[in-house]
Amino acid sequence: GGTPVKAPGVDFGEAFASQGSFLETAQTFEDLGVGAYNGAGPMIESKEVLAAAGSIVQIEGRHAGVIRLLRGEQISPSAFDKGLGMQEVLDAAKPFIKA
Repeated sequence: GGTPVKAPGVDFGEAFASQGSFLETAQTFEDLGVGAYNGAGPMIESKEVLAAAGSIVQIEGRHAGVIRLLRGEQISPSAFDKGLGMQEVLDAAKPFIKA
């Protein structure tokens, strides 16, 4: 191991101000989770770790679908979710992270 980084602070802004803003923020994080897992999947060499990641990402996708349903949107806007690279994930999460 190494020295773990210090846990960042978080700021959800107006996410809890209304049901709509909460669901919008929740969808951001669920979609981000799906994209992050899909992006990292090809780099996972261990079959056991890949299987665990696959079982997690499908639940993240279910969460995202339910949130879309609650927002009056299509449960699945496309047949395939794209993978996100590390920088894309960090950029999407950055508004919520406080150093």
